[in-house]
Amino acid sequence: MKIGDKVRMLRGSEEGIITRFMDDGLIEVEIEDGFPIPVMRAEVVVVAKEEADYFKQEKTSSVTHKAPSPQEVSKTRSRQGMYIAFVQFNDKQLSAYFVNNTEFEMPYLIGEESNENFKGLISGSLEANNYVKIKDVLVSQFDQWPTIVIQTLFFRNGYFSLREPLTRKLKFKASTFFKSQSQAPIIDKPAFLFQIDEGGAGGKPIDPDKVKERIYANTQEQDVANRISFSRPPQQVDLHIEKLTKSYDTMNNNDMMELQLKTFEETLDRAIATGMDEITFIHGVGNGTLRNRIHKKLSKMQGIKYFEDSMKEKFGFGATLVRIK
Repeated sequence: MKIGDKVRMLRGSEEGIITRFMDDGLIEVEIEDGFPIPVMRAEVVVVAKEEADYFKQEKTSSVTHKAPSPQEVSKTRSRQGMYIAFVQFNDKQLSAYFVNNTEFEMPYLIGEESNENFKGLISGSLEANNYVKIKDVLVSQFDQWPTIVIQTLFFRNGYFSLREPLTRKLKFKASTFFKSQSQAPIIDKPAFLFQIDEGGAGGKPIDPDKVKERIYANTQEQDVANRISFSRPPQQVDLHIEKLTKSYDTMNNNDMMELQLKTFEETLDRAIATGMDEITFIHGVGNGTLRNRIHKKLSKMQGIKYFEDSMKEKFGFGATLVRIK
């Protein structure tokens, strides 16, 4: 046996594809509805390719799934919308699915975002009242899960109200994630369920007047943002993460570091732009990583006279004074 082989259960009619070899003689088999199940290696037999070809049953691991019957659709019509559903495989692993419980065909792209880097996972076009598997995730690595990014369009044959393209980012918190269990529509299994479209049933129709208002509002907001960005920063800037965001408890170490460095760079730019002579950044001692990265950036920047550890009697080596040309 090898990964990718099609197998049949000896004590049942289920068939599937081997996706992983596990400990203690177990293998993981993804059955035809797209769900992985653990089975003993001795409880399955490889399906000969000739047999599969003869009966025209050869299928790859599911990407999209056959639409349910009208009766099955009616059961979930009250929960129309788009969802991300995490179905429990065992006490260690969840399987993430994108569920399209709408009347629209859904061209989509799904990926992950971490430290401002994007990684594509899957893309395609998902039929109405259908679902697709995204990936498997480990519960033990919950704190390291990256942000899920979903982008979709909405299509239907014939006349319909044009919908706005949807982009949604999901960053989960343990305090709410494990309280979100519900019956997933279409999949019809218990899942940790999250609706991703506003108002459900396939996004919001485009309102031309609101589009104009939004463009005008965005222009005004940008003007205000530009003015604010050149306001003079305080003489001392505290870069401790709890001073920069209230949601630091949901961030990993890399995300915290990136936010601290971004704040340092933007604040220093404002200090230079507004003609300040000096500014002090309070970064703390810790393991010295943030201090070292700040000093490295300062050593390569133009417009800086010099920088040095500051206020040692108060902060030790936990603050850096920057003199500006």
